[in-house]
Amino acid sequence: MFLAGIDCCRGGWAAFKVHPTFLSTSVELIDLPSILRNKPEDIAILAIDMPIGLLDGSRACDTAARRFLGQPRGTSVFAAPCRASLSAKNHASASATSLRITGRGLSQQAWGIASKIKQVDDAITPECQKWAFEVHPEVCFWALAGGRPMAHRKKTKVGVNERLDLLRSVFPDIEHHLQNRPASRAVRPRHVPSAASGQPHAALRNHYF
Repeated sequence: MFLAGIDCCRGGWAAFKVHPTFLSTSVELIDLPSILRNKPEDIAILAIDMPIGLLDGSRACDTAARRFLGQPRGTSVFAAPCRASLSAKNHASASATSLRITGRGLSQQAWGIASKIKQVDDAITPECQKWAFEVHPEVCFWALAGGRPMAHRKKTKVGVNERLDLLRSVFPDIEHHLQNRPASRAVRPRHVPSAASGQPHAALRNHYF
């Protein structure tokens, strides 16, 4: 059995897998929608960095996450889109749909991953949510740091190193995975720590560690 933290990337979905039995880790590109539709027997928990459970309004979990993180990291928790906006052909149309239904437009950040959000939303079911759940990396790093938000943006070199410093104590081989990540143009350096950040919380949820 394994646990996996999942982050979307240009190449699809990056998975940071932990095999508790063998105390080993790996980083792979996976087909997340297919896994959600047909769960492999060896998956225990998936911690997915993607909105799960879309509403025609604000989500309490997003509001709480922003409160925990404060500023400026709270801005990384964007408002999850309403389901209807995901079928739009462009950002302007999606934002207009969102404004009509929720009273607010849709951010460029949310539109940038709208296709990924839709992939998960189309595949997720109540049964899936017994073993696949939403996480937000910045909230995970906040928890790993004892309630301290990250000081630097994750897309900067210093921001990547700040997050890696927290993960090294949990995953000593994180540097190896960063340097040997699959399809390096599709899986950027920031995707590895983002995917890995959900692992301690996935493990605790399943009583592994």
